[in-house]
Amino acid sequence: MKKLLIILCAGLLAACSDFLEPKSQSEYIPREAAALNEMLLGNAYIQAAGGDEVMNLLLMFDDDIMCSDSAGAINTMVMTGDNFLLLEKLYAWQPDIFIQEGSLMYQSPWDWFYSYILGANAALDYIDGVSGTDDEKNIVKAQAFALRGYYYFQLVNMWGAPYNYDKKALGVPLKVTSALEAKELPRNTVEEVYTQILADLNEAEKSYEKLPKEQQYRKDYRTSLPMVQLLKSRVYLYMEDWKNAAIYAQKVIDDWDFMLIDLNSLPQKTTAQPYYNFISQDCSEVIWVFGKIDKFVNLVKQEMIFPDPYKPGQNLETNFFNASSGLLDAFKAGDLRKENYIVRSPYTDSKDNQHLGGYAPYGKFAVNYAHEPISNTNFAHAFRLAEAYLNLAEAAALDKDEKTAKQALETLLEKRFVPGTVSVTETGNALIERVRLERRLELCFEGHRWFDLRRYGMPSITHEWKSNGQVIKRYTLKEKDPFYTWPIPQDVMEENRKLVQNPLPEVRN
Repeated sequence: MKKLLIILCAGLLAACSDFLEPKSQSEYIPREAAALNEMLLGNAYIQAAGGDEVMNLLLMFDDDIMCSDSAGAINTMVMTGDNFLLLEKLYAWQPDIFIQEGSLMYQSPWDWFYSYILGANAALDYIDGVSGTDDEKNIVKAQAFALRGYYYFQLVNMWGAPYNYDKKALGVPLKVTSALEAKELPRNTVEEVYTQILADLNEAEKSYEKLPKEQQYRKDYRTSLPMVQLLKSRVYLYMEDWKNAAIYAQKVIDDWDFMLIDLNSLPQKTTAQPYYNFISQDCSEVIWVFGKIDKFVNLVKQEMIFPDPYKPGQNLETNFFNASSGLLDAFKAGDLRKENYIVRSPYTDSKDNQHLGGYAPYGKFAVNYAHEPISNTNFAHAFRLAEAYLNLAEAAALDKDEKTAKQALETLLEKRFVPGTVSVTETGNALIERVRLERRLELCFEGHRWFDLRRYGMPSITHEWKSNGQVIKRYTLKEKDPFYTWPIPQDVMEENRKLVQNPLPEVRN
């Protein structure tokens, strides 16, 4: 008998009095599908969990972020010593990023993803034995399979080699039951994990398809059939199964009523609403939203203080980390995304042509009059329709279907550029590179870039560490560097003696 719902659902007992039926002093058994559905929200969805939001880390490792060029002192009220040291370790791809204690890395993404998987497993273990209609049971199964598939996709792309590089390499342990037995599990291969991911997403798809159309997608912040289809497209893209990647991207585009936002027709910016919120279910191209803004920004929105050139004797604050010059320079004339997707400092220098602090390494979600994220009430991440067009374009280009690739890319870019300025004339490898460039620009700061760099061949990256706006260190991630597959946290290794550690990267000085 499985004995963990008492742990998962302790916080729900007061709200769901009919959820659990006591069997003993240490064991509770669920009775209704509706209660399991509520348990999923509390224990398997990212935005419902406590602790560090699991997408935070990815931002620190890719080439879309850099230290600010702004001169100024570190805001010690914001940047504590421990946090500062940890941020440098992350930014430098050091092998001991999970050793720091008492700061931003209190728990690693490994811990959190497996805790969410535990919630999904518990729902699947109990769903066939509870009361409820077929629809009530299928909606629980659909969500649990979708979430578990997504979390294993994230885990294997953090701690396993890229699928297209070495699918026989060690990935992560597969745990598909909530039973407390077999606590120590060996690592499955990357290929085995991807097989499980697709199996879960296939089951999620089947469960959703058994539901009435109106229940396959609802604006209720939960997973849905189009979310599963978009994720399948992404998984197939990573596996270089171009035909299936294109098929599922096309399903998202054709079978649902999501619509691309035309950046030419956005509401005029105001002081109260300086940026449009693209990470909202009110946005017509959003399929699923998750993760809180305050968790997402907490890692990178550290601040520096510098004098206000217009008000001598007063200080302004700007971010210690900015969007990288490489990213910003890649936006071409007529592209409206740079000014709408990336939050910009509201202060300019005396020449009025350069923003102090530049562009922040975040955007697309709700910000206030000071261009700072609105915390606690808004989401930080989304599955968006734009990804379906990019998945379709890349898969088609790599499958030698250049007509489809160009059509998909042009359809997207016509909504992103000033009219008459879009041109997709590339062919062959140049077309593939154009699609991948547009993917970088369109999906910046949404958790895609680090994973994309892995499947693009793990290129070399250099990060400059700055103090007072001056470069004091340069850190280089070499091509195919071991850090492209993260070190497993030491506490995880100690708890599971069957785990084999990944090759550790060298200490970077």
